Formats: sequence, structure tokens, C-alpha cells
Amino acid sequence: MTDRPEWMRPVDINILVSFKRTQPDYVPLVANRLGIHLSYAERRCDLLTEHAFITSVTDEAVYRVTDKGEALLTDVQTTKT
Repeated sequence: MTDRPEWMRPVDINILVSFKRTQPDYVPLVANRLGIHLSYAERRCDLLTEHAFITSVTDEAVYRVTDKGEALLTDVQTTKT
């Protein structure tokens, strides 16, 4: 089981879900889809990358969910049901 880190905010789960649905994807598209400011989305993605929940797949900041991110999303979904 992957525990949600203390630093993680609900928007981070939404970002992970968005990347999982349409991966790989660009941060600006995810920010637009979620209705959040681009600079905020970029900061959250930097943290998610730093903690290995997403990874960049190109030099243009295109990301995908990692196995660690997938495990977290599975745990979150299991907890909700």
C-alpha cells in the first residue's frame, strides 16, 4: 500500500488522474482541463516529479504517471470505495 504523502494536496491527485487518462500530456493542457493556473500546476508537477509520481518523457515537459503514481491512485480509489 502506498500512503499519500503529507505534502500532497487534493489537486495533486487530480493532476495524476488527468495524466493517467491522457498520458503523456503537457502541463498547460492539464492545468486548463482542471481549471487551475499554469504556474501552480507547474509547481505541483515539479513536486510530483521530485517524488517520482510522474516523469518527464521529453524535454518539452510532457509527463506520464510512474508506477509509484499508479500505485497511489489505486490506493486512493480503493480507499474511496
